Order: sequence, then structure tokens, then C-alpha cells
Amino acid sequence: MSSFDNGENYVGKENNVDGIEGRVISKGKSAIDILHNNIVKEKEKALNLKISDIYSVDYEEASEIHINYHLLRIYGLIEKSDTLSRMKAFIENNLDIRSLAAQVAFGQITENTCMDILIGIMKNQRESKVKDRYINFYG
Repeated sequence: MSSFDNGENYVGKENNVDGIEGRVISKGKSAIDILHNNIVKEKEKALNLKISDIYSVDYEEASEIHINYHLLRIYGLIEKSDTLSRMKAFIENNLDIRSLAAQVAFGQITENTCMDILIGIMKNQRESKVKDRYINFYG
């Protein structure tokens, strides 16, 4: 008899069926964090359906929740970045981070790609200011 057929080995231990069914489903950021464990970019879009089930909302609201999740994560990465943290106010006022977060939520890019894009924009911004200074001085 296999352990799957033997009810004594299954029921009454740490893998009790009643314990699994009676568990409270986690909500909030921790639930979305769990969904994102070891996920690849291509599977990101499918998470909207799972978020919809967890929160009992329609697909559009689940998409908004998912976008907001990535928006907060991107802002967290900006704060941790030496290059971007000093320019946080400029980024918030002049760049559409929400659009980048939406692209992440729909599996088009990754959060690391967002950081690369933002760093590239900031480098170009600094270079254009240096060039403009010389143009204004000699112009």
C-alpha cells in the first residue's frame, strides 16, 4: 500500500487536508510577493487572473493592483540606486514610471530593465545639460 492510499500517513500529520482547506488565503502585498516568487517575465501577465481571484475583483482592477505593486517596487529600487536616488524628484515629476510599471505587469519588460532605462535617461539628461551650458555660454 502506498502512502497516498494510507489515510493514517496523510491525515493527522503536518500535511493534513483539513489544515490546507481551512487556511486563510493571504492578501495584500505578501500575497502578491508569493505569486512573484521565481516568476519569469513571460508569466507575469497571467498573474492578473490570480490576483483577481485572491482579491475577488474583476480583471481590470486586478491589473491596477498588479501595476501598483510593480510601481512601488520600482520606486523602492530607485531609492536603493546610487545613481537614481539623488534624482528621485526629477524622475517622479518628469517621467512616466507608471507606464514602465504597466509594461512590467504585462510581461513586456522586467524591473531591472526599468532601472536600465531610467539610468540611461538620467545619463542623457546630464549630458544634455553639460552641452546646453556650453551652447548658452557661447551662443
